[in-house]
Amino acid sequence: MTRRLRMGRLPSGLRLLTETDPQASTVAAGFFIASGARHDRPEGQGAAHFLEHLLFKGSERLSAAQLNEQLDWLGGAHNAFTAQEQTVYHVAGLPEDLLQLLNVLRELLDPALRPADIEAERGVILEEIAMYASQPGVRVLEAMQAEFWGTHPLGQNILGSAASVGALDTTALRTQLAAAYAPETVLLVVTGAFDEAEVWAWAENALGHWPHRGSTAPAPTCPAPTYPAPRPSGTQRTLHWPGLERAQAAFAWPGLSSVHPLREAAAVLAELIGGENSRLHWALLDSGLADSADLGHLDFQDCGSFEGGFSCDPDRAAEVQELFLATVASVHTDLPSDAEVKRAASRLAADAALRCDTPAERLFALGLENLYTAIHAPTVTPEATVGRLQAATPAQVQQVLSLCSLRQPSGALLLPAS
Repeated sequence: MTRRLRMGRLPSGLRLLTETDPQASTVAAGFFIASGARHDRPEGQGAAHFLEHLLFKGSERLSAAQLNEQLDWLGGAHNAFTAQEQTVYHVAGLPEDLLQLLNVLRELLDPALRPADIEAERGVILEEIAMYASQPGVRVLEAMQAEFWGTHPLGQNILGSAASVGALDTTALRTQLAAAYAPETVLLVVTGAFDEAEVWAWAENALGHWPHRGSTAPAPTCPAPTYPAPRPSGTQRTLHWPGLERAQAAFAWPGLSSVHPLREAAAVLAELIGGENSRLHWALLDSGLADSADLGHLDFQDCGSFEGGFSCDPDRAAEVQELFLATVASVHTDLPSDAEVKRAASRLAADAALRCDTPAERLFALGLENLYTAIHAPTVTPEATVGRLQAATPAQVQQVLSLCSLRQPSGALLLPAS
């Protein structure tokens, strides 16, 4: 038997996507929330991530200890993460435990937000912010993002700052919860070996009339998909770090959005420039000039970016930076060959296919690709993504180059303090 997909919307507005696979030996489920760091208010940066922490602190029915005890008893692997455009809560386990896993996962959507829990997690997050602030790699990446994104929402820090996290109170967090976790913003994905009718019946009963937060006001709609265009500075900032042993650099160039028809071709272009056995590999790594050198393509709802960087001996930083930027820009004059495009497309397609074998892997592939998809649009499957990567052509790559200049990056270089 083959996998079967089903997508629909519950009476509450929440969307449900199931993929049954009778041959699987496990199941996975996850809530994908169409709200992330870019949706935080500028003065409330870090709120989406703060809520992610708080949802595991328990509901009115279950304490944090009870939530974790039930997951441990079921043997379920569980976790969560916050990104720029989404927050995700996920579990995986045995097929016979799916409904119980879903019941526990369901509790996360109605957090108690107890004042004591808020203060405890505030302390945890402030420690997390301090930990990352002490890492040179994070520092150079944040400096690059500031140069590239400026005040654009995609430049907002996922963790927030000590000041913004310190200022988030119960009222602000409850307001964020009501807006960000409205049914219209939530996609529940279930994958693996299970009874489709049973899961849909469970969802109708447990989520068909959610939320129940003591309010009769209509639920907010999904965050608007239109934002001001980013305005990259096109300049490189130089920073210094005491005791730094290796120079580190990060750069960004404008890319394409997640809905652009040339999205896969952009990924192929980045791979042939900065992936395995790429132009950067042969220019900087094979020669021993740099310890690392890479380039990738990131895509968001309305825009995207090519991002990459290098690390090397500080004494060779200027030489390596010049060669790094020249190698990236070379694709405009030394156009990618058919062989380069084919190799890069094949590597990306194989990687995508290898990451879609288990229910847990397919959960993320389906959830992240379909979170912002309209209910009437075709469901994007991992196989479709693999097919589009395999179909990328040199002509498409050249189209990307006509749309995205890789000649003038925004970036940052981190050197040892003298």
